[in-house]
Amino acid sequence: MTDFHAPLRSAIRTRRRGRPLLLFLDYDGTLVEIAARPEQAWPTSELLGLLGRLAAQEDIKVMVVSGRPLKDLLELLPVSGLDFLGSHGGEAFIGGCLHPLPVFAADDQELSRWRNRLVAKLQPFQGWWFEDKPQGFALHYRQVPAEHADEFIEILGRWREQLRHEERFQFLAGKKVLEILPPGVSKGAAIKEILLLPGFFGVFPIYLGDDITDESAFHLLQGQGLTIKVGRPGTETAASHFLPDPEAVRHFLAFLAAPLEDS
Repeated sequence: MTDFHAPLRSAIRTRRRGRPLLLFLDYDGTLVEIAARPEQAWPTSELLGLLGRLAAQEDIKVMVVSGRPLKDLLELLPVSGLDFLGSHGGEAFIGGCLHPLPVFAADDQELSRWRNRLVAKLQPFQGWWFEDKPQGFALHYRQVPAEHADEFIEILGRWREQLRHEERFQFLAGKKVLEILPPGVSKGAAIKEILLLPGFFGVFPIYLGDDITDESAFHLLQGQGLTIKVGRPGTETAASHFLPDPEAVRHFLAFLAAPLEDS
């Protein structure tokens, strides 16, 4: 059986040099398997316990970084000591309280107008739904029937190109999901601010994520710590290492949670 963790263990031992670890963990597709709908991707009691053990260690900080709204993350992961970045870095919960980050505010009226236009265009199709978020919305289309997928993508592309000309929003494309957010919001931009905060100086960051939306963080952290893409090796990414799936991620986190003589 392939030991996916050996290169990571070696890199940590070589580069950590006694510094505290700062774990940045994506949720969907990283900590838990991708589900048909977001509300079906609940953590197991074993995962909650594992995160609790990590967060309780004096030399490890744990921050969950997700496109999900902050309120959803707090409900999913009621673990003492965890920090959170929700809405792709648009919301932060650090040290047990909300923490403001410098992001652009969304134009709610304009956003609603474009959302309604998209609803009208997609009415003939099945298998898609909206997830409203504090600063925008996500269109999920994982369950659009395969025979209608090309037509669906074509219509979505035309709508997207029309909105692009407005230059007031940005698109974050993921696995069968398209998110519309204010400009400047990204996981990488938020983490850049986090690393400047008191209490986060001198850490050794490790970022684990599976999606395109994690690439901004991978780019930011190049040379600073470890960046780990969850998925198949060979996928185009700025990450320096791979783990194949959430199960391997959980094994890796269990290694970090165990007492080590030299990690």
